[in-house]
Amino acid sequence: MGKGPLAAWLGAAIALCLFATATYRQTAFYQAKTLRVIVGFPPGGGTDLFGRVVAEGLAKHLMGKPSVVVQNMPGAGSVIASNYFSNIAARDGATLFIGTGQLLLRILLGLDGAKSKADDFTPIIASPMGRIAIIRKSAGVIHPKQLLDPPVPLVLGVPEVIATLDTVLGLKVLDAKFRTVMGYPGKVDTRMALERGEVNLDGQTTPLYREGIVPLVRIGIAEPLFAQGLLDKDKLLRDPAAPEIPTVAEVFEQIHGKQPAGSAWEAYKASVRAFGNGGKILMAHPNIPPAAMAALEEAAEAMAHDPEFLVHAESVLEGYGLQAGQPLKDSLSAIGRTTPETISWLRVLLARDFNMQFK
Repeated sequence: MGKGPLAAWLGAAIALCLFATATYRQTAFYQAKTLRVIVGFPPGGGTDLFGRVVAEGLAKHLMGKPSVVVQNMPGAGSVIASNYFSNIAARDGATLFIGTGQLLLRILLGLDGAKSKADDFTPIIASPMGRIAIIRKSAGVIHPKQLLDPPVPLVLGVPEVIATLDTVLGLKVLDAKFRTVMGYPGKVDTRMALERGEVNLDGQTTPLYREGIVPLVRIGIAEPLFAQGLLDKDKLLRDPAAPEIPTVAEVFEQIHGKQPAGSAWEAYKASVRAFGNGGKILMAHPNIPPAAMAALEEAAEAMAHDPEFLVHAESVLEGYGLQAGQPLKDSLSAIGRTTPETISWLRVLLARDFNMQFK
């Protein structure tokens, strides 16, 4: 027997009541509360600035209008903060964490000191990030094929290998002949070393490339070698913030006349999923109350589609926008699907060439 008008009305009324109840619970959850956003890096850097602009967005869009404060907890590439978030912070929805895809790769590799697990984090909202590899013109590399037998030794400055892994792996994919010099305090220092001629290879995020390397390109000191790009499923796309610079795959084809394949290529794609597609991420613990998670996800969707907020955040997002909801979860879950073979290959490389230790 079909539903009559009364049954239809009752069904609609029940659905409306359930929606109103869920909305009330979400509003009530954060009402008059303080929400803490932990950032695993010092104040002033790109991840910290992302954390602060996201905190503003949460304060604007979270139902209940809680106070949102940012707490910096720097150290070990945000491993200290992630260890605290995973193992000490209460799972009550009042503490969130600004992490990076780079951190997720550290955890996946099992680097010594990381006490978090990949499933300790549920992504809420993220901003992708591009990177550019650079070469000094004094290296004399006129055509990419010369990377296989360069006119002068090629030297890459490395502050901490995970922070430079995209460049290292890109050069490995190309079969470039190069060596590394370790010990630089940070990426600013490797850029200055490139400018001084101490090294002739470097890698910088696309925004820092625009800020610090483009002036060197204009006066003929350096030039871009390849862009990290972003992955669409398994296809490497050009960096949307630097579409004029070819990807590693394109440069590989110029050198070898075919598409890249093999262990180095699979490891490179894993790094792109983490560093590029992952970028900087606001994360919650998966075991927080369901009402808190629902409220956070609703606020994230509102932030990602708020034109006024996006204009305000543009200088921090640097042309990459925001990703939330299922597309973000799909993007980051791909990091966790890195094959055991690729993980093993990366661990051997990092232990052998960079003395890194694993659990």
